[in-house]
Amino acid sequence: MTLLIVGLVLFLGMHSVRIVPGLRPLFVNAIGAGGYKLLYTLLSVIGLALIIYGKIQAHPTEILWYPPEWSRTLAFVAIPLGLVLLIAAQTPSHIRKFLRHPMLIGVLLWSGAHLAANGEKAAIVLFGSFFAWSVLATISAFLRGGHPDAPRGWGGDVTALVIGALLSAAFVRFHSHLFGVGIIG
Repeated sequence: MTLLIVGLVLFLGMHSVRIVPGLRPLFVNAIGAGGYKLLYTLLSVIGLALIIYGKIQAHPTEILWYPPEWSRTLAFVAIPLGLVLLIAAQTPSHIRKFLRHPMLIGVLLWSGAHLAANGEKAAIVLFGSFFAWSVLATISAFLRGGHPDAPRGWGGDVTALVIGALLSAAFVRFHSHLFGVGIIG
């Protein structure tokens, strides 16, 4: 569990720099834009690796609560929506224009659905951390303001829906192989 927590601190810590006003410019001024990008990438990759390895090493028998049956249905609906939002954040889409921060809202849906559907201690630490971070990051992003430009067509929206649907289908099919937990069953 220690590696999972260290990974979360590194990964979410680097992704929280924008939450604290003035912290990112402080880093950029101290080590330069390129240095900051390198540090951000390096600590994020190390953090992600530690999260994955730490979750694999955690004891799945440490159950803190037994999730209700409806939570699996919630996850089955919310996670595909979250994947669509993650893709929409990368395209000029009406989804992005309307929500302003679809990636953060996508992480909120992904982590919240996983949190509701898992009662195992390491899963609660993992998904609870991402959920809390996404709530804080979303609030911070909305407070910073800004609006994406309106796209000309619907290509970005269609792309987000198609790729999100394909990713969702792939996760349904391969979730048990990738993460050791089946979605359907």
